[in-house]
Amino acid sequence: MNPDDKGEIDPALRKIMEIPDDQELPDEALIDVMLRALESNQLLLRSSAVHQLIDLGKRNPAIALPKILKALDPSVDYWTVRFGAVEALGEIANRDTIKPLIKYLREDDDPDFRAMVAKQLGEMGEIAKEAGSALIEAIANKESSEIRENAAHTLGVLSVDQAVTPLINALKIENDNYAKREICWALGEIGNSAALPSLFANLSDKDKETRAKAVEALGKIEEAESIIAILKTTKDRDTGVQAKAIEALKKFSTKKIMTEFSKVAENDLFVALQHFQDYLFNIDNEEVTKKVLEIKEPILNAYKEKMNKIKSELESCKIFVEENFENIADLGKKDLKELVEKKIPKVEAKVANVSLYEFRKQKWLENDLYFDIEEISSLYKESGVMLSELRDSVQDLLKKGFLPTLRGND
Repeated sequence: MNPDDKGEIDPALRKIMEIPDDQELPDEALIDVMLRALESNQLLLRSSAVHQLIDLGKRNPAIALPKILKALDPSVDYWTVRFGAVEALGEIANRDTIKPLIKYLREDDDPDFRAMVAKQLGEMGEIAKEAGSALIEAIANKESSEIRENAAHTLGVLSVDQAVTPLINALKIENDNYAKREICWALGEIGNSAALPSLFANLSDKDKETRAKAVEALGKIEEAESIIAILKTTKDRDTGVQAKAIEALKKFSTKKIMTEFSKVAENDLFVALQHFQDYLFNIDNEEVTKKVLEIKEPILNAYKEKMNKIKSELESCKIFVEENFENIADLGKKDLKELVEKKIPKVEAKVANVSLYEFRKQKWLENDLYFDIEEISSLYKESGVMLSELRDSVQDLLKKGFLPTLRGND
């Protein structure tokens, strides 16, 4: 910016500060006017004064910065002046202001002002990394959760590598939701895999925004070992967290997804297939879909074969009942007793042993096996009813004692 360029003074500021419309003030005087304007109880006027100070600080730092820094002093009558001055310094982003701001961050008596300093350091960019140690100290501040919150955010903005372990330790004991969210966010911005266990733990935090920040951070760190934890979070009870989890999953390459699920498949193929299915429910991916079909086909065929055997056995039960009903009138007492005491129980035991649990528990196959399961369920119920009717009929005949239509009544 050309030092000779003069910024336009806000007309409202001219009026309240009684500056004539045609009067141009030298920078030194203009800075004093703007600092006095920060005493106003009108937010818009204070905001305008801050912008003017930023303009002056960038245009003429030699004159502006000493005056703005002086306005940070705790002896200043109006808190609005201190806060407006530190806000301006954040935007001016001059290296000469870092050390004074670090001192205020560490020593000022007003926790709200220290929180503001922590926040504005994050606006200053790379040059503020010099404040890393002071910001790390601030995330352990027991007096103010806002200091911890703003310090964590700034550490993330500046991506201070040395802050990873302190942030992890702070997250373990932090009770304030706002601070927890910013710590999770900062860990994601720094991107160190050492943070994974702490972020995993916060996926079950009672605060939904903390869960959202944790899963978002995992997506930024992009370590394959996070994939399954993120996938499970797509089923979070809050739809906003679900959406963050899906966005995080999209950051992982297909290769990483396939590799991670294949590792699971080595121990439990069915669990791996459930992961594949859950992934495809959220994200359309042709390569993953193809892989799932390749894995599912032989398993599905094996299940179909087992189910066909069950259906065949149940069909044979039906035939057994139908044939015996046809011949019941021709049976003697001995044959009826054998039927009710031996043959029917044997068939009933076979029906009783039929179980669909093996098929129903594989939720990832539920749609593929639906009609087969329904058919077997229907046959199972029908076989049970028919066997019961046959047993009742035989027992009824035996109870009559005299069976003139039966052969062999001894």
